[in-house]
Amino acid sequence: MRRIILAVILTVISLISTVPGQAAQDLDKNVAQLENKVAKKFAKTFCNASGFGISEEGSLKFAIGETEVEFAKNPLTDSLNLQAVKNKILDGLADTCNYYEFDINDLDDLKFTS
Repeated sequence: MRRIILAVILTVISLISTVPGQAAQDLDKNVAQLENKVAKKFAKTFCNASGFGISEEGSLKFAIGETEVEFAKNPLTDSLNLQAVKNKILDGLADTCNYYEFDINDLDDLKFTS
């Protein structure tokens, strides 16, 4: 009887101790996916706005506003590395609409509040 109880206790302890590691890996993966989504959304919105003839400054403000609104309620935005997101946005702008004259400091207004 003692062996069965001991085996059950050891099994439960071993299962509980592995869950946080799995959860942390899933969180990192989800945050990385969110960073990519934010960057793609921003680049697409900026390119579309500038394609419609809106000025660079207007397109920038519009893209920042649209991106913030779409992702503001996502609880993972607090975990985002904004510097990594900004770098991905610059890459996305270069890939999506061949726009290379964008400075990373132009994205300082990009913030998320949940």
